[in-house]
Amino acid sequence: MNTPQIDTSLTHLAAYISQVYKPCALKSPWSLTKDLPLYLQGGWTYRLLTVGGYECLLMLDEREQPDTAQRLKKTINSITSYFNGPVIYGVRELESYNRKRLIDQGIAFVVPGKQLYLPFMALDLRENFAAEASVELTRLGACAQQLLLIRLFGLWQTETSAQMLANRLGVSKMTVSRAYRELTELGLAKAVMVGRTSQLVFEPDNHQLWLAAKPYLSSPVKKQVWLSAQQYHQHGNLFQLAAGEWALSMLGMLSRPKHPCYAVSANDWASLKKLTGIEQQAHPDDDSIVLELWRYDPSWLKAYVNVVETVDKLSLFLSLLANDDDRIQIALDDLVGEFLEDGNV
Repeated sequence: MNTPQIDTSLTHLAAYISQVYKPCALKSPWSLTKDLPLYLQGGWTYRLLTVGGYECLLMLDEREQPDTAQRLKKTINSITSYFNGPVIYGVRELESYNRKRLIDQGIAFVVPGKQLYLPFMALDLRENFAAEASVELTRLGACAQQLLLIRLFGLWQTETSAQMLANRLGVSKMTVSRAYRELTELGLAKAVMVGRTSQLVFEPDNHQLWLAAKPYLSSPVKKQVWLSAQQYHQHGNLFQLAAGEWALSMLGMLSRPKHPCYAVSANDWASLKKLTGIEQQAHPDDDSIVLELWRYDPSWLKAYVNVVETVDKLSLFLSLLANDDDRIQIALDDLVGEFLEDGNV
C-alpha cells in the first residue's frame, strides 16, 4: 500500500509532466506489480500514467541510493517483459551528470523541477521549460495540419513511421514528433505503442474529426505576391498548382477570376528567387499572376496521388475562409459539404 509521502511524490511527478502534456493523468496502481521478481518490488512504486496519448508505466524510485544508468537500463528491460509500453523512471532528485547518463542510455525519466526526458516523444525539456510549456495550444502547426489532412483524405496509414512521414513531407522527424504531440494534446488523435513503435490513431469518423479539428486549423497562406506575365511565362513550369479563386473556378464552383493564382511553399519561393533571379511585382497590372506563399508544401498530395492540378480541397477551403465575398462562401460551403460526403481529393 502506498504511503501518503509516496502518493504525494507520484502526484508531484504527474503534475510536472502535465505542464507539457494535458491531459496527463495518474491511473490505477499497476496490477502486475505482485508478479515481479522480489528485487523489482522493494523500493519501487509503480503506477499507470497516460501522457500525450501514451499509456505509460511510471516507476518511482524510493531507494536511498539510485542505480547506475547501465544497471537501471537492465532493470527497465526486465520490466518491459511485463509491460508493453513506455516505461518512465521517476526520482525526486538526480545530479545533472547522472541525468546525462540516463539520456545516453535512452532511458525516459522525470525529475520534478529539473528535467523531463521522453525519447519516445522526442522530448527533452530542462529546468526553464515550464513557463513556455504552459502556453495553451490554440492552433495546429503546419506539419500537424498536414497530418490531419492526410487522415481526412483517407490516405492515412497507421503503420507509417514518423521517419517515412518526414521523408514524404520534406520535414525532419523531430517536426513530425512535435506534430504528434500537438494532435494528441488537442485530443484529435491518440498515440498507441505497438511493440516499441509509436503509432498515431485518429477518430474514425471524418465528419466528427473535421468538426473537432476545425477550430485549430488555419489558412496555409502566409502572404501573396504578384508576378508579371513575362516572369510567369519564363518560370511558369515552377508554379503549376492552382490556388485561391482560380482553383475554385477549375473545380467548376466559381466563374473564372481576372488573375490566375498559384501556390508554392514560402521556403521554396525563397530558394527559387536565389536560384532563378525571379522577381515579384511591386504593383500588379491587368496581366499579373497571383502567387500564394504557403506555410507548408501545397503539393504534399503528390506523394499520394499521381495527378494533381489544384491544391487540396480542405487547404483551399481554409485559404479562402476569411474572404467575405458571398459567392466564395457559398462555393466553400459546397466544397466542404461535397468533401465530407464523398471524401474525394
